Amino acid sequence: MRGEFRALYVHVPFCAAKCDYCAFYSIPAASTELRSAYLVRVSDQLAEAAGQCAALTTVYVGGGTPSVLTPDELDALLTMLHAHVSLAEGAEFTVECNPESLTPDKVAILARHGVNRVSLGVQSFEPRLRAVIGRRTSLAGLDEALAALRAGGIGNIGMDLIYAIPGETLEDWRADLRRACEAGVRHLSTYELTVEEGTRLGKRQRAEGGGQKSEGKRQKAKGKRQKAEGKGDSAEELAVAMWEAAEEVAGEFGLRRYEVSNLAQPGFECRHNDAVWHGATYLGVGPAASSFDGEVRWTNPADLGAWLAGAPPVEDPLPPEARAAEVLGFGLRTVRGWAREEFLGRTGFDYAELRRQALAELAADGLLEMSGDVLRPTRRGLLFADRVARRLL
Repeated sequence: MRGEFRALYVHVPFCAAKCDYCAFYSIPAASTELRSAYLVRVSDQLAEAAGQCAALTTVYVGGGTPSVLTPDELDALLTMLHAHVSLAEGAEFTVECNPESLTPDKVAILARHGVNRVSLGVQSFEPRLRAVIGRRTSLAGLDEALAALRAGGIGNIGMDLIYAIPGETLEDWRADLRRACEAGVRHLSTYELTVEEGTRLGKRQRAEGGGQKSEGKRQKAKGKRQKAEGKGDSAEELAVAMWEAAEEVAGEFGLRRYEVSNLAQPGFECRHNDAVWHGATYLGVGPAASSFDGEVRWTNPADLGAWLAGAPPVEDPLPPEARAAEVLGFGLRTVRGWAREEFLGRTGFDYAELRRQALAELAADGLLEMSGDVLRPTRRGLLFADRVARRLL
């Protein structure tokens, strides 16, 4: 149901260089003038929406690469956030960073502005695999960045890793997982490589005759289904084995899976993402950023020039019942699933009535289970999360 914004996402579209696999809206090597214009427009957009914001429980600054901003630009961005919105006591404040651009002076700026969570884009520690996905920077500054964060009082550190990279073995993946965990991270995001149309990696695979994964998530779901039926190909079986290895290796270090692609030490789950998965309201600022007021979702243009010029966002209209079903599916990507009263309070619908037949069929297939008034995915249901979501829409 419609309400005030309690979460904020700010999209920083700039990066040093665009990786070959990246399908997010980003601009490599942007000029100082372009970044300055961006900061002015962010301030304007925050001012326009400030009256709709409650005290924010989470803030997430993502990209692109927010840490590619100069110290002065980063300080200006975080200063304007505090100028226009207020944070609730104990709010989670996340900034995405890359190790090579996170300098000690930038860490000091983050800490001074109350940032208490940093997500580091590592993707892989193995130079050979980094080259495959077009990750052009090195990790030479990683240890220094980790030390600076901890010295600055930011101990809630996560890393992003990618698996199923062409040429990657299960042993390679286990080594990446172990290195991340040995670095003392509290959180891991582990994403299967999805080769999107239009990316350099997608174009290269097509040119090499290797576009077998260009259909992305549909192929992932198909492969997992084939494996369950005993007829999956070796690449898809390897991807599933890697998904399982993430839980096994991270578990040795006290991290537990709490969503299809995310694992964390207890108490260090990403509260911002969990709120979004469970239908909370959120404001999106910046080009390509989305907002949701509890009933309607809209997205700013994925074009910096159009966004700077004030082009209106594009609405994603769905009838209330369909929107509630979408929210239901997102929440069932998490281990905790949905408490019946929570879903009713968030959407105005009782999930048992909303999709009674679909829920019964998914439960009969062993993908969902009920425990009291809590509906959650089984382990198999997490593996088939996309299938569950499609069945509920």
